[in-house]
Amino acid sequence: MHRSQNSSQKRCDAKHRKLKVKAILFDLDGTIFDIIERDAFARYKALNELGHNVSLDEVRQRYRYGIGTMGVIKELNIKFTEKEEEEYIKASFTHFTKREALNLTKIHNGVCDVLSRLSNRYRLVIVTSRDNLSSTEEELEIFNIRKFFSLIVTREVAARYYRVREIPLLPFQEQRTKLYECAIGLTKIDPKDMLCVGDSVGELEPAKKLGINTIGVLTGFSSKEDMENASISTIQDLTHLVNILR
Repeated sequence: MHRSQNSSQKRCDAKHRKLKVKAILFDLDGTIFDIIERDAFARYKALNELGHNVSLDEVRQRYRYGIGTMGVIKELNIKFTEKEEEEYIKASFTHFTKREALNLTKIHNGVCDVLSRLSNRYRLVIVTSRDNLSSTEEELEIFNIRKFFSLIVTREVAARYYRVREIPLLPFQEQRTKLYECAIGLTKIDPKDMLCVGDSVGELEPAKKLGINTIGVLTGFSSKEDMENASISTIQDLTHLVNILR
């Protein structure tokens, strides 16, 4: 028993070896912002828009950290075709970014202090699948954290970087790859000197493939098991981030 505990601790320590980086790329929703209420509302609106008569309470009761993108749908026993699933994801994201959902957003406990400390030592960058830059900056200002970030990469920013009309939301990992490539290009920092922090496997795997260090937080879409299956180390929340940096 004692030997097993020691080996388990060694595995944990190995996962969380101190990282030396120059820049930290933060996902926004689920990582910095607590979006449970906001995302539940967005999914409720999307489902009803697509003809499924469910109440907000029904969605809220099933929503929790680690539920995944389609978890609520499975628990409601709703079956989607591939096309319907894509429509649902897009509709949910549209309702999530509407102003009526803004008041439901909170910031995770302790995040402001963590960002303040880290901004003195590292270049901090937001990488978000949201499209509009100005509304994203406005929301960061509301929570008084805009000042900690030297760069915000949205799909709008990435589209300008690539000189294209837009970066589509889907396919999701393809979109995130473009956002990370944009962040690398604009900061001119080597990927191996970056750390990407996010709450879902889908947003962290593209960063990992580009050679960026990754760490998952368990305050959003993916569970610890999902992260481990993707060989992504985790911390409980952002307040633990300072413990793995040097």
